[in-house]
Amino acid sequence: MAGTKYHYNPKTLRYERVKISIFNVLITMIAYLAFGFVFFVGLVLLQNLIMETPIEKKLRAENKALDQHQVILTAQLNESNQRLAELKEQDLALYQKLFETNLPPESDPVYPDREELLIADPQDFDESIDQLSHRFTELNTAARSYNQTFRYEASIHKNDLGHVMALPTLAPVQPFEVEKLVSGYGIRINPFHKGNYHHDGVDIASPRGTPVVAAGKGRVVLTRRSDLVAGYGNYVEIDHGFGYITRYSHLEDIVVRQGQSIKKGEVLGSVGSSGGSIAPHLHYEVIKNGVSLNPVRFIMEGIATDRYEALVAISKKQNQSLD
Repeated sequence: MAGTKYHYNPKTLRYERVKISIFNVLITMIAYLAFGFVFFVGLVLLQNLIMETPIEKKLRAENKALDQHQVILTAQLNESNQRLAELKEQDLALYQKLFETNLPPESDPVYPDREELLIADPQDFDESIDQLSHRFTELNTAARSYNQTFRYEASIHKNDLGHVMALPTLAPVQPFEVEKLVSGYGIRINPFHKGNYHHDGVDIASPRGTPVVAAGKGRVVLTRRSDLVAGYGNYVEIDHGFGYITRYSHLEDIVVRQGQSIKKGEVLGSVGSSGGSIAPHLHYEVIKNGVSLNPVRFIMEGIATDRYEALVAISKKQNQSLD
């Protein structure tokens, strides 16, 4: 048992018993608690510095591995992004060279950039890597398929270059909008006797006087002018070589002469309604070795993929022609 404490009181000149106060008790308790807290913190810090749990060892090893491979991963991501950009540029250049138009807009999937990927948590990191790996696999598969197609099916021998260059690929009315094609190739309704007949070309509706241009380079082999309200009216035929002939009918006027050499896009005349026509338009035909072909199969220059698909859909409508 603790002994009783006394203190000397100079006023009374006597030793008096020390009384216990709440303030002293609180101060003492606070002092003990502060000492205990400091001691506990020091003990924990000392334990962390000296001792290491299995989980900490594993995490420390993973961090070390990430630090060592971060440079490699960053380089691989940069190289992959650069390769993707080069593939897009090559695809665009090839598309523009073949069709003389830009690629149709597309919605590319959104992938995380390098900084987001490197600071992602493990789950997001794994998902992003799987996503990128899947995308690269798709690109490689598509590239192999395209290479095989261009090599075996779309390759052009130098002897065939003249044939390809002679194809009438330009729309005969410029500027051209796919909605101007009002009647396509095939069985249509005749505007005069209302019966079905085979429409050997396509009808492109345009205001009277709209320039009509050559769909490809060649030579004018025929020009005809007629006042009869029947047949082709005023029309021009161009020989492009390799058996291809294009015919431009129901013209208002003709500005070329027979035997004249023609460049692609050169003006031949203007849209009219001569001959057997019920409205101003151009009746356009493509003929090979005396057999009429569907002109829509050739009209592709300067037309994007989505607009060409719309052109094909419009040309298939079973409607009434204008001639």
